[in-house]
Amino acid sequence: MRGSSLVGGSVDTTVMEAVVAHRTDWATATARVVMWLGTTSVVLAACALVALVVVVRLRAYRPAVAAVGSLAVSGGAAVVLKDLVGRPRPSGDLTLLHVGGPSFPSTQASLTAALAVTLLVAVTWPSPQWRRAAALVLLAGVVLVGVCMVYLGAHWPTDVLAGWLLGAVVGAVVGRLVLVPRRDRRRRHARP
Repeated sequence: MRGSSLVGGSVDTTVMEAVVAHRTDWATATARVVMWLGTTSVVLAACALVALVVVVRLRAYRPAVAAVGSLAVSGGAAVVLKDLVGRPRPSGDLTLLHVGGPSFPSTQASLTAALAVTLLVAVTWPSPQWRRAAALVLLAGVVLVGVCMVYLGAHWPTDVLAGWLLGAVVGAVVGRLVLVPRRDRRRRHARP
């Protein structure tokens, strides 16, 4: 399977050609800013610091551990799959930037989906409205990152879809694992 174009090869090429035909200056600038924000050490460190403050302030240690765990597992799994599959990234006139390494699955898509799903599952939201609002914001972020990776030509569309699937599965499993001790505690306290 190494180096193969995968099942979606022709679909990927068709979508990428459509993206290239409809690129605009403002969309390119936006995609580059999104990529820069997600790959710059200072920005990532600032986000981690804000997250740490929120975790400590809300005492949300279990969801925080779940989030870190899901990021580690999904990121590691994406790297292993990239090495196994060995799919080349888009090249030539399909890409606006040149990224090294294999393409399938998208690590960024996997990480963002894992984080989003973990937070939705592991966090105790104050109300269903808060949960829905959080889901919309997180989904928008996940989609934005994935679309930008395809738009810039860093990934094929099926790389992003596979990354989303991988991340969502990891996030759901890790998020549910965090809930198990809570349920056990509730059961013990509910018994007379």
